[in-house]
Amino acid sequence: MRVLQVIRKSRPALIVLAGILLLPVLSCTGGELYYRFRQIERGEWQRDTILVFSVDSLSPGSGQPIQVSLEITANRSYPYRDLWLRVEHNLTDSLLRSDTLRLQLADAGGRRLGSSAGGLYQLTHPWLQLVIPDSNRQYEIRIHHMMSDDPLSGIEKAGVKMVLAK
Repeated sequence: MRVLQVIRKSRPALIVLAGILLLPVLSCTGGELYYRFRQIERGEWQRDTILVFSVDSLSPGSGQPIQVSLEITANRSYPYRDLWLRVEHNLTDSLLRSDTLRLQLADAGGRRLGSSAGGLYQLTHPWLQLVIPDSNRQYEIRIHHMMSDDPLSGIEKAGVKMVLAK
């Protein structure tokens, strides 16, 4: 009988502890609707490799705009100041649309842009701001590089981030 009383008294404490532990996880979304990276094997992006990001559904709220950004992580061996990408997507229509983007990874003096840690540089490139026409539809974003190198060395990861626009 005494054991049952101990369990009953500790249950509220466990619920409070679980809530405290989950609070940082739940509060750090920052309005993120989607955030995924694709690792590029050995930091060598083959010219025929297409990075595909499938978005099952988005729930930004009725008529609320979202900001879509591309995230690039490069290492010190990336030889160029910029990165040319072709990005295909069906975010604005059911048909795929293709955009050609130039992302600047270093300034004119060769200093890498973005945040750095351990020899890697991560850069966020704002790409689109739009209102999603149908939040329950399957969306897809495809990214491939348009640089002449094959493979393109120095790109470690590429990603897509979608957040509520401010």
